[in-house]
Amino acid sequence: MSKRKLLMACIFVTLFFPAAGLAYIWSELGPTDLETYNFYIFGGGVAYEIICEENGILVNEGSEWVEYSNNLPVWDVETVMAATADLIAVMGNGSYSDGIYGFNFSNHEFNVLLWTINPRFITYCPADTSYYAGGEDGLFSSHDGLNWENVQFFDSMNCHDMEVYQEHYVVSTSGNVYYSSDAGDTWFESDTMQYISDLEVSSDGTFYGIFPDSSWSSGLYSSTDYGLNWIVEFWSANLSSTGFDEEGNLFVGWEIAQIIEQGIACWQTDISELAYMNEGLPCLEINQITIHPLIDCINIIACTDEGIYLLTDYQNDNDPDGIPASNIQASNFPNPFNPSTEISFQLPCSGKVDLNIYNSRGQFIKSLYHGFLPAGDHSLIWNGRNESGHPLASGIYHYQIIAGNNQTAGKMLMIK
Repeated sequence: MSKRKLLMACIFVTLFFPAAGLAYIWSELGPTDLETYNFYIFGGGVAYEIICEENGILVNEGSEWVEYSNNLPVWDVETVMAATADLIAVMGNGSYSDGIYGFNFSNHEFNVLLWTINPRFITYCPADTSYYAGGEDGLFSSHDGLNWENVQFFDSMNCHDMEVYQEHYVVSTSGNVYYSSDAGDTWFESDTMQYISDLEVSSDGTFYGIFPDSSWSSGLYSSTDYGLNWIVEFWSANLSSTGFDEEGNLFVGWEIAQIIEQGIACWQTDISELAYMNEGLPCLEINQITIHPLIDCINIIACTDEGIYLLTDYQNDNDPDGIPASNIQASNFPNPFNPSTEISFQLPCSGKVDLNIYNSRGQFIKSLYHGFLPAGDHSLIWNGRNESGHPLASGIYHYQIIAGNNQTAGKMLMIK
């Protein structure tokens, strides 16, 4: 038996017997009769839940979900605070109407910002305070979210996704994977990866991505050197998506339901096993995996061909008791805040302390304190700016306090 066939047989046995001891609950979020592509929280004065779907966006306005349609599928959105738009949306189906659009919550209208064929993603990069959007026509950037220009390096490249970790940028295209270690000033080609999609990055800077479709190369890949080299985590056909929960657990999803490999599973990196979590999930055709940042429990959201579903109350069998209780008491006020908030905490003993700020995806934003502190009460002000002093957009942010063997974290909502 070839090494590849032996490896596939071992994976089959592992996948057929999911890890025991995983308790979880699936619940629907919004209408279940639409093909959905992403989920987002807009914090412009009111925390709106937004679903990107096949006809436009669905907005949870409290008593009901309201559809605002431009007769185009919306693939991704980001917040932009400007007079003419509240959201940036990338939308298209291969028609002359495709492009980057602004959406205004006052008049509920879409207005085109840039015509471009089949845009698929939009992301905000704190390191250079810029938005990036990409698709069949290449990669585009904007400092204000309204005025866009072509990133010349990616001319005529079909861009699939982009992820960032501090100043490390990774862009996947249909031809290769490219990386930058200086916030997009210079770009280089990956040494080992030709094609990848649906990028994600962990809190320690490890990039993950899907080699999609059905081929001998299909599977989940990772890069620990910011996109230069990639190794396979496991082989699998028809993978569609990856995503982290707030505790750093990595999930994967499949776009086509198969006999074994289907729906959503947690990839347990420490033991190299998949734990499937499909019981109670009505649709196994997964388009995107993300989180609900406003729910006070660990969760994962599955965007499927038949609506959006929320996964909660799950735990890893290798850590049944969850995270040990911390002896650090912490809170921040005000919350929500604009433009600054005070983080107060109580240390049980003296020692070295690190207080860092992260965004909702677990990406590092700012080191607020690093040094020695005595036992007792302390407070620090965060002014809503990143490590370079640039103001950040509205959204969910987290603080993490580490003091010796103790650590704690909290969630903050900045609304401008």
